[in-house]
Amino acid sequence: MRLGDCPDATPMSKHQDHSWFAYLHVTDAKGLFAEFKGRGVEIWHPLRDTPWKMREFAIVTPDGHRIVFGESLEHPA
Repeated sequence: MRLGDCPDATPMSKHQDHSWFAYLHVTDAKGLFAEFKGRGVEIWHPLRDTPWKMREFAIVTPDGHRIVFGESLEHPA
């Protein structure tokens, strides 16, 4: 993934709630959330289990981009 600088664009922090920049699928959302929180990363949405069977959380990057991390809660039969 690459983050860029777009000085003429509206800052991401000025966009509405659904303006996330990327969605990354992970295998241990709980562990990653704890690591990010422990390192002082700004949390946009805390860890939660969703009705669409994902365990998700979201962060804000230093330049205001929002990134969502999700782990599937569906297990193979």
